[in-house]
Amino acid sequence: MHHLAKIRRGTVLLVLVLLTAGAVSGYVLLNPRRTWEQTPTYIIDDRGQASISDNDGGLGATIAAITSNDAWNGAGAGTVIEATAGSVAGFTLGDNVPMLNFEDPTGACDGSCLAATFTGFYVTSGRGRNRTTYIVDADIVTNTAYDWTSESEPDGCSGEIFIAGVQVPEIGHALGLGHTSVAGATMYPSVAACDNGPATIAADDIAGIVDLYGSSGGGGGGGGSCTLGQPGDSCTSNSQCCSGKCRGPNGNKTCR
Repeated sequence: MHHLAKIRRGTVLLVLVLLTAGAVSGYVLLNPRRTWEQTPTYIIDDRGQASISDNDGGLGATIAAITSNDAWNGAGAGTVIEATAGSVAGFTLGDNVPMLNFEDPTGACDGSCLAATFTGFYVTSGRGRNRTTYIVDADIVTNTAYDWTSESEPDGCSGEIFIAGVQVPEIGHALGLGHTSVAGATMYPSVAACDNGPATIAADDIAGIVDLYGSSGGGGGGGGSCTLGQPGDSCTSNSQCCSGKCRGPNGNKTCR
């Protein structure tokens, strides 16, 4: 079974995870290149996923996987994602409140789609080298037509799909990554039932996230908060900024 990225152009851009064949090239950044200006805190649907029979419907497993140092926060770019359980009753696209919904109130993810990330909410300012594009929202929805499981489910996996093994790459999309052609990477567009866990990232994923958010100096697997320059701090080179972006005229550059 496979999944591919599909982008619908218009007011909203989507990255869909599908059970259909596809191919893309490279480690891929979304176009236009974009990052969060500040570390987002995702609200993770506290209802859990109804088809998962662990203690909380995969809620804890999803939060743990998303924020783990085995995933995006351990890539060496510092803390790029935070998550907390909460209500998604107010789920609204483009409201600058990033949410991961274990259902799909939008109806965008049907048929062979497993999950979808709405990547079309961003703002761009500046020109030329000073041009920056920041993500302001990137909600995630989940197709309830499939049987999901977690690694904590007591009866194991039988033809199901690991929830964290899909949601971690969805967060990768939300952070600014597309699909890669590198087999074994989290962002590789292929999913097989009972074979998409644990939710960890590989060297290609690390390269992509560090390209976007810079290096904290901790190396792959370092995790923790970045101790380099934050947005607005003075800088003279990209290596001084958590974002990897030092912009502005000589003598007056700041981290973006």
